[in-house]
Amino acid sequence: MMKSAFFIFYCFLGSFSLLNAQKLESYKLEKLYQPEVSDQRYLAWQSESILIPLRFDSEDKTPVTISQTGIDSDLTFYLLHPVWADFSAGNCGETKTNGTFQKTQIPDRAEKLTETSFTPVSNEQWVLAKIDVPSQISPGIHPFTITFNQKGKKYSTKGDLVVLDRKLGQLMPSDFYTDFWQFPISVADFHQEKPWSSNHWKAIDEMFGQLAQINQHSITTSVFWDLYNTKIRPAEEMMIQVRKEKNGNYSYDYTVFDRYVELGLSHGINNQIAIHNLFPWNNFLFYKDESSGEVLSVQAQPGTSDYQAFWKPLILDLTRHLEEKGWLSKALFFIDERDPSQTLALIQWVKSFVPQAEFGFSGDFYPTLSPWVKDYSMPMNVVVEPTELSSRILHAGTTSLYTSCFEQQNQPNLLMTSDLREIYFLTQLSQSKGYNGMLRWAFNLWSNGILDDAIYSDLPSGDAHLVYPNGQVSLRYLVLEDALEELSKLKAVAQTKGVSDMSAAMNRYFLINIESDRYQMIQAMKNYLND
Repeated sequence: MMKSAFFIFYCFLGSFSLLNAQKLESYKLEKLYQPEVSDQRYLAWQSESILIPLRFDSEDKTPVTISQTGIDSDLTFYLLHPVWADFSAGNCGETKTNGTFQKTQIPDRAEKLTETSFTPVSNEQWVLAKIDVPSQISPGIHPFTITFNQKGKKYSTKGDLVVLDRKLGQLMPSDFYTDFWQFPISVADFHQEKPWSSNHWKAIDEMFGQLAQINQHSITTSVFWDLYNTKIRPAEEMMIQVRKEKNGNYSYDYTVFDRYVELGLSHGINNQIAIHNLFPWNNFLFYKDESSGEVLSVQAQPGTSDYQAFWKPLILDLTRHLEEKGWLSKALFFIDERDPSQTLALIQWVKSFVPQAEFGFSGDFYPTLSPWVKDYSMPMNVVVEPTELSSRILHAGTTSLYTSCFEQQNQPNLLMTSDLREIYFLTQLSQSKGYNGMLRWAFNLWSNGILDDAIYSDLPSGDAHLVYPNGQVSLRYLVLEDALEELSKLKAVAQTKGVSDMSAAMNRYFLINIESDRYQMIQAMKNYLND
């Protein structure tokens, strides 16, 4: 009898504990896999957006309805889906493949809710609230409440929106740009669509729309299938279809290339057309051999006779085509992390027969290479002498910062395991260095299971993607949008005393390696902009 009574009491306590465990709370926009509760005070300019991570703790999986009071503005909500990630920053290629790394699920895949309701997918369901502060809202404190209603039970979190008497302006790509390299073939493969089919083009159109929202300034094109061409595919899937005729001459079909560029231009991405594959990592060149009907490859280093016999007619014909389309002034050949001496020799060879050809380069900074490179992107730990940067500005060159898988866990990055504050730091660091923008090597290189699992065999999680299939973005993408708003604030107060000092402080070299000091700097800048 005593055991039975104890069991009933134990069950009652369990039910009571579960009931108390159901709660809604707002958190800081930092590491959501190690969340810290927010102070629920949000400073904002008029026309600014505010991002508020919310977590709803409940084992109940019945639908939840969202409502809000206190702000005369519609809120946008995103359901944040957990995606598997690993803590492998600083490990690429074999070191990643051969290593063992801690794994966790991170709320990163952001599904925009079209209705103010959702069904939880986990016991700790993350939701992101985005407040678009009205342009005409009165300055002052605006208390608000966000409420989740599940089966008639209401769970609320309160906050104060503190609106300053300042209005946010638009940040143009000419003020600060991003350059995310696109992988359209990866999009087709994930959706199991034939490349360049009607459904594939719809997905590409959606991709360019997402890129335009974050100040993308470059259309990533390739001669073959993508930037790295890890396997041979049908010639019809090439972006520029290269064919070797039976008489030994080459011919080129630009149909896909043209449509891809035109689609990017239609979304306002019109500063640059970057053409890859001139100096590929694996040195393979591909073409459709009309005699055999097969796609053949040849491995040839720049400077060799095989290389030059393949590329010279292609470059000449492509230059003619770009000129006819009116795109030549936007186009450049992009070379990624290759030997500087070979790169310089290659550039000089191309310019010997196409003097107007332009080039982009990502890698360490080489003063001898810089005058030949119109678009130069380099790691954040590279220090460029002021005279070198002034020379680039004088000659209308653009300079950007990039991060990759090589940055260590304590260094800023855009990985899924990165603290979200790092995105604000990287954008502001780029600007404080006097650069024009920021580059990332992959916008949408997806694995088959990317919706739930971003653990790659050779890359840290998040290194290869900023968005997800089906039009869904990442939390990191939304934070990047917000970080660009912070740059817009900097632009607005650019003439104010003290801005240059704050910006110079952001460029202190040790901040790259000391997280605590870096986060203090980010907060100091935020306080300054909202003072």
